[in-house]
Amino acid sequence: MARLSMSAICVLIFIGDIAKGDNNFLTGANDIIAVVDEDGDIKASPFNVQFGKKDIWLPRSGHVVSIEVNEQFVPIGMVLDDEGQAFFDGSSNRQYRFWSALLGLGNPSPIVRTNSATSSQLSRLGLQMGPNPIMYRVTTSSGSIVTTSAVIHLMNNTAKLVISDIDGTVTKSNIQGMLLPALGLSDWKHNGVVELYRKIANQGYQIVYLTNRAIGQSDMTREYIYSLAETPYEMPRGPVLLQVESLLGAFQTEVIKGQPEVNKIAALSRVKG
Repeated sequence: MARLSMSAICVLIFIGDIAKGDNNFLTGANDIIAVVDEDGDIKASPFNVQFGKKDIWLPRSGHVVSIEVNEQFVPIGMVLDDEGQAFFDGSSNRQYRFWSALLGLGNPSPIVRTNSATSSQLSRLGLQMGPNPIMYRVTTSSGSIVTTSAVIHLMNNTAKLVISDIDGTVTKSNIQGMLLPALGLSDWKHNGVVELYRKIANQGYQIVYLTNRAIGQSDMTREYIYSLAETPYEMPRGPVLLQVESLLGAFQTEVIKGQPEVNKIAALSRVKG
């Protein structure tokens, strides 16, 4: 069998991505809401994490994702599909195989494919009440290491939640609030919103931030929310939930179709489930 040059392989990858409509370029992860009941069992919202083509140019399906919680590696992992989204698939000792990934054979098994952790898996994460930093790490076959981070917020089942939209609620406009922070114009917020949210949090409520921004914008969105301040008030910390789709897909839903509520309702349904 003739050896292919690196340029020929890159062309094959590009053609394959165009054919699949794969435009997940950015890497990011949603925060996770975990709830412990009276018996000590833990349930959690999905572990939504995506590794984009900007960071992993090789075919992504089959790449193994290791997990670190509170700066400690944990004995569970995930695997990427061909769009760079991570899933638990029940496999052990999985290895990345380039040609299988290129031909679309490296995806997690559809039978056991899920991004929801079981109570048993959650019990092995060493979670503590409150925020628990989580890091997802992929070591590619080329030797590069790609990471993305989020936070697991562990709370008891009597916690009181206030769910707030970001776009048009914290920010002054859905579209401009979505775009201007990316340009460094981070003060596009309603006056008094930081004081209001801080006073809500001080009453014992946990704020959950919801947005139609793509999951690849997770780091930027958290930094934006937590950078907001109105002396002496700072924005309260809380789970940040973004849409599990590409930047182009999120922009199309928000701006072109004008139906951001569709994705937001779906996101809340996943949390409730």
